[in-house]
Amino acid sequence: MQQGSPTPIPKDNLSTTNIPARLSPMSDTGDVASSLFVEDRITLEFMTGVMFSPCGIGPHEPVFNYQQNNIRLGWMLVSPDDPENPFRDTPFRGNFEGIFEVTGSYIWETFGTYMTGITGILRYNFVQPNWIVVPYIQGGAGVIYTNARNWSNQEAIGGNWEFTPQFGGGLKFLIDDNFSFNIEGAFQHISNANTSARNEGVNAYGGFAGFTYYFDHLWLEDGHH
Repeated sequence: MQQGSPTPIPKDNLSTTNIPARLSPMSDTGDVASSLFVEDRITLEFMTGVMFSPCGIGPHEPVFNYQQNNIRLGWMLVSPDDPENPFRDTPFRGNFEGIFEVTGSYIWETFGTYMTGITGILRYNFVQPNWIVVPYIQGGAGVIYTNARNWSNQEAIGGNWEFTPQFGGGLKFLIDDNFSFNIEGAFQHISNANTSARNEGVNAYGGFAGFTYYFDHLWLEDGHH
């Protein structure tokens, strides 16, 4: 070897400090679920479905069927592996998600023509490593504006403004790093808390299908944008 020439460095000792880090944890672990359901990830969800009443619980009439469309903005509140998550090492491993929902409904039977409103929802996603199907349960409440009160031959809905407590559950089928296809079953109650003379209420059940888009992290770990 000539004097002054650099000494070869064995390939096994090459430093990896200059290799760019991968952007998605999924690309390192293959665990799509654990990479999507992490604290501070933002989601945008579109769901559409139909609801039927009566449902066998509560009022037995009138018939009140509607088609509903939902746009939901979600915020993952915790990560499944967060040390403060009490379900981290249990079969119930998962995370909570806060959701703001805007709804629009077309009433096709038997009174009223439309409803529109907003809802606050708290969802729990059951996230196990390497699962490609993520079950979830959720509950919430909101308000709607409807013209159904204008039909005076019914006692169920007596105000333009009505309250909508609800709960449901579903499955998310993970498609790739940023998308899932969702199916969901739901129960919704509509009433005005006796703020109107007519308040027998409506209890409806039904199902929804749609998609969720998972945005990349909007916050870094140190809290800066």
